[in-house]
Amino acid sequence: MPVRLLLAAAGLLALAAAAPAAAADTPTGTPADPPAATAAATTVTITGAAIDPKIPSRVRVALAYTCAPTDQPRSLNTSVEQTDPEDPATIAFGSTRTAPTQVVCDGTPQTQTVTVQSKTSNWLPGTDSVVITTLTDLGATPTAAADARLIALDQPPAP
Repeated sequence: MPVRLLLAAAGLLALAAAAPAAAADTPTGTPADPPAATAAATTVTITGAAIDPKIPSRVRVALAYTCAPTDQPRSLNTSVEQTDPEDPATIAFGSTRTAPTQVVCDGTPQTQTVTVQSKTSNWLPGTDSVVITTLTDLGATPTAAADARLIALDQPPAP
């Protein structure tokens, strides 16, 4: 599991390094272009995760994000992986992609809860899981933001 986190972190660093550099070639005596309107940086944070009390194969992941308005499509992807501590061969895994029409990018902080369904086994309460979410905003610099956390999944009381 730590190797996957390292690979995810390396991928994020590569995305940040690939961001285009600002043009430094302004001819002498030519005024530089006026600064563009300050756009909100693309950020995403995992604020929590819990097992659905009615359907134990589902996890609800709470997210907070901000992204600038653009004409480009957005992609919000979240995945959860959990290894059974008593049987390392049993891994619950699931991912979800939020429809671009449900990703609000207007420069203001947003919150959203997404549901991740495990297709392999039920989630185990009190067991650590790796939760990763990525918000791709093709019109922003850098073009993506991600967050990864180790979260012990709890089962909230049924409503």
